[in-house]
Amino acid sequence: MQDVLEPPITQIGALSVNAFMKKNECKNLAAALNSLLAAPSFASWRQGTTLDVGEWLTPSRERPGKTPIVIVSVAHLDDEERALVLGVLLEEVLSWVRTLPGSQRLRALLVFDEVYGFLPPHPASPPTKRPLVALMKQARAFGVGIVVATQNPMDLDYRALSNAGLWFIGRLQTDADRARVIDGLESALGAADEDLGSTLTRLAPRWFVVRNAHAKSPPILLQPRYAMSLMRGPMTRLEISAARGVKDALTAPVTAPVDHAKPSQPGAGAVSAAAEVRAS
Repeated sequence: MQDVLEPPITQIGALSVNAFMKKNECKNLAAALNSLLAAPSFASWRQGTTLDVGEWLTPSRERPGKTPIVIVSVAHLDDEERALVLGVLLEEVLSWVRTLPGSQRLRALLVFDEVYGFLPPHPASPPTKRPLVALMKQARAFGVGIVVATQNPMDLDYRALSNAGLWFIGRLQTDADRARVIDGLESALGAADEDLGSTLTRLAPRWFVVRNAHAKSPPILLQPRYAMSLMRGPMTRLEISAARGVKDALTAPVTAPVDHAKPSQPGAGAVSAAAEVRAS
């Protein structure tokens, strides 16, 4: 904070510090930063795992050769905070991807569920749009795949649609959504598919049209296995902390107490240790 009020440098580029930013502006900036750092709501932003994508995807010693699964949940944030957090995260992913050597084998897979509002058409430009478009254009050359899912194809930028290589198209409710998907496929394939529109119109629930933009074979129909999931909604921070505490208690090594007054019985230590874990 003191460096803002009294900068340790004298020049910024070709301008002096005082010409670049006036004293009053420095005081206003210091006051704003102080309010931000002192706010209780900002405390959670200074905690947690370091934003290092390369470290996240490094296999652990316990499971060598296995790429970890990293889940980032922003359900507890408001719309502006979600766009900010995901924008910063995607920029970090893009920076990490550009440090990798080229590869034709899949190194990592980024899955973005419900991308509505984060990859909108022109002229909207949230913080998530630029890195997402860049990843869809460039990441495949480095062995990183991108999967985006949405129920509203009309709300996707045309560059994302034209750079998609593998399409899974489900039942679309409106003619505008079907036309948007067909236009995107024509851009990706370089040719029109006359039968696709009628197929999408007659598509039954839980059926998908699978189209590979890099293959000359016709699209195929796919019906995935029925899976019922009773979702209660996102977990709160207290519930996540409690779940992590239970996991740590179950995975921590347990040392059975030894009673020197009585002779030990076979299996007694294991039974008491299991009872302690269940009680905790």
